[in-house]
Amino acid sequence: MGTAISPSLQTDSIVSIDSRSGYDSVTGIYHSKFPSVNLPSDPFLDIVSHIFYVDRGTHEALVDVPTGQIVSYEDLHWRVRAAAAGLSRIGIGHGDVVMIVAPNSVEYVVIMFAVMLVGAVVTTVNPVYTVAELAYQVKDSNPKLIVTIQQLVEKVVSFELPLLLLGAEQTPPTVSNSLPTYSFSYLISFDPNKLSTTQIRQNDTAALFYSSGTTGLSKGVIISHCNLIASTLQVEAHASDEAETHFSFIPLFHVYGFCTITCGMLRKGHTVVITPRFDFEQMLEAIQRYRVTVIPVVPPIVSAIIKSPVVSKYDLTSLKVLGSGGAPLSKEVIDAFAKQYPHVLLSQGYGLTETCSTGTLTDGTATHKLGSAGLLLTNLKAKVVDVESGRCLPPNAKGELLLHGPSITKGYLNNKGATSSSFDAEGWLHTGDSVYFDEDGYLYVVGRIKELIKYKAFQVAPAELEAILLQHPKIKDAAVIGYPDEDAGEIPMAFLVCSERGTLSEDTIKAYVAQQVAPYKKIRRVAFINEIPKSSTGKILRQELARLSKSKS
Repeated sequence: MGTAISPSLQTDSIVSIDSRSGYDSVTGIYHSKFPSVNLPSDPFLDIVSHIFYVDRGTHEALVDVPTGQIVSYEDLHWRVRAAAAGLSRIGIGHGDVVMIVAPNSVEYVVIMFAVMLVGAVVTTVNPVYTVAELAYQVKDSNPKLIVTIQQLVEKVVSFELPLLLLGAEQTPPTVSNSLPTYSFSYLISFDPNKLSTTQIRQNDTAALFYSSGTTGLSKGVIISHCNLIASTLQVEAHASDEAETHFSFIPLFHVYGFCTITCGMLRKGHTVVITPRFDFEQMLEAIQRYRVTVIPVVPPIVSAIIKSPVVSKYDLTSLKVLGSGGAPLSKEVIDAFAKQYPHVLLSQGYGLTETCSTGTLTDGTATHKLGSAGLLLTNLKAKVVDVESGRCLPPNAKGELLLHGPSITKGYLNNKGATSSSFDAEGWLHTGDSVYFDEDGYLYVVGRIKELIKYKAFQVAPAELEAILLQHPKIKDAAVIGYPDEDAGEIPMAFLVCSERGTLSEDTIKAYVAQQVAPYKKIRRVAFINEIPKSSTGKILRQELARLSKSKS
């Protein structure tokens, strides 16, 4: 990906925009340095039709690692339309919500697209969630159908909703005498040519991804068909025109796996090799077997590729790009990787659920921009504002990042308060990240302004963990912050005030929380203190706790 200057930055009349940084000194807005991409003008366009806009025939679309199954574009499109016809037959239609609680698979992709093709709404869930965590999302999103696998039925059966079992035979096992249970094979047995036409607008909701946003408990991020279309066009503009093969262990319940890798790369016509879970050696074997060219990774995997002796057993010469996200890479890791794999581009990026995944990306010319998250993608604009005054800041000045563009959501489901606090009247998303752009327009993420913890590629809300801790009979008060970690970016650290000092151990607290949350939300450090520092209004002073955490390291 090379740096190209947008035509808007080359217009002589717009003298206030610096072509080097993309910064407009009059408006305080940073503009993408890449040419703008025109969005489809047809108001009646859905993301699935947008992806399958051209017949790619027998070209490989998906490869399933556990089974070795290869699905062509032609076959994938047929299955999607057949499944959509099946969904219509069982009563799923425009505006209905379908929840998917399952690991990655070819069938997951088919159902995901089929739901959106009938005008219904996909909401995705991490399959490791506890029943309590699932219950929160079920209540908020109000699904009409839950899609899962036989091994996870016990987690969802108590919600008393119809089930669709992936991987099930024509007649799935009876889950409940009072609720219908369908199999995937039954769903795709319908004639795709008899799929009734559903009029879907670009502004209709296509998906709900639950995210902690800039702060607070998990919220349903409303992703429209227009958001997804804009996101895929961003991916298409920046992805290679060659026939690439992507390996993805990134879960489909995550916005990056859903939007960028699946929707984006399939729109581009690339091949996506998917696996239900991450296994380091399985990844290396897949690279060798399928001649994988692109892999999305997190920093610990980059380190493992550099250091693990098992890597030498596999042929990785097909690799062209490693796209790293979730946390910045250190200079030492970048240098070591470049020395061992000079033919592979190590790219870094920045994105949020609210931006439909990627917002910035480094390119092949940015090897000297160590630690940068890259340039704004096409069609995006940004501001860096002073937190106190709201004043827009020029290059190399640190402030809160604001983003604006067609791929950015309009808000959160059933939560006007959170929407108004994160999106201003002009539609600018206040990310809660402290950043700066340099004189060349490259973004650097300094840290968090708000309280959200970013553990690897996952978001952890301190309020959720604090609420769990405060339920313990021996804990009088609690506060949770993000503690810096080289591999994860941040880990959740709890500060506790106990009613009986010395009766609780760090291991006891960790186990207590671990029983109630997904693994990435676990408390990983604990400190016992006499009082939680708070403001006069009762707000936790997390910066003081951050300073205290350093003295306890």
